[in-house]
Formats: sequence, structure tokens, C-alpha cells
Amino acid sequence: MAIPGLIRNFESDTPLPANRFVAADIGDFMATKATGINSPILGVTEQGTDKKLRVDVVMTQLAPIELGGDFSGGEYAVSDSEGRAIPLDPTALADDTEIHVAGKVLEKGDAGTIVDIHIAPFVIIK
Repeated sequence: MAIPGLIRNFESDTPLPANRFVAADIGDFMATKATGINSPILGVTEQGTDKKLRVDVVMTQLAPIELGGDFSGGEYAVSDSEGRAIPLDPTALADDTEIHVAGKVLEKGDAGTIVDIHIAPFVIIK
């Protein structure tokens, strides 16, 4: 059964791997690599860029994401410097004034594992 949602094709400024968070390059409205908690999350790549630097981005619904940290399932996720999902840890981010959260990881997994995430981006502003 298909899961309805929004998947859109974007141009990218660089090659993007599969199963990673991408951010919005607001000036050109292109997809770019998410590089941490300050990246405005656009969604998740499923297959990476093609030869013409175009990429399908899952913007809502469930998507496969590569973990950059350990999850027990049910935690909110932010991007690490490589666009992988790491758990949101508010105590470690106490000095940050803006945190871009990508959604909630639904499964247990270790770093390097690909699991499902429910894409529902939001921003925490302190």
C-alpha cells in the first residue's frame, strides 16, 4: 500500500548521497547537503542525485534515513555534518538559538543503519 505524501524533484548544487537529509538553499531554492542543526531541513533523499544533479526529495511522510548516532526509536532527529540523523539532545544544544528538527525516527538502530523517519520538520527558537 502506498503512503501518500509529497516527493518533489529539485536541482542540487552538489552530488547528494541517498538516505540523507537535505536543506533548502533559499536563494536559488535548490537542494543542498544538510550540515547540522542550523540547516533548514527540506526532506530526505531516497536515491541521491542523478548525472544532471537532480534529486527526488521526500518532504512529508515516511522515508529511509541513514543514522549518524544510536536511536532506541521514537526520538526526534536533527542532522549531523554529513546529513545523517542524530538524536535531538537539548542539553548539548543549550547555547544554540535556532535548532532545525527533521522529524521522528520510528525504529531502533545504530550509527550507519538505515531506518524509517517520519518527516515533519520544525524549528525550535530560544
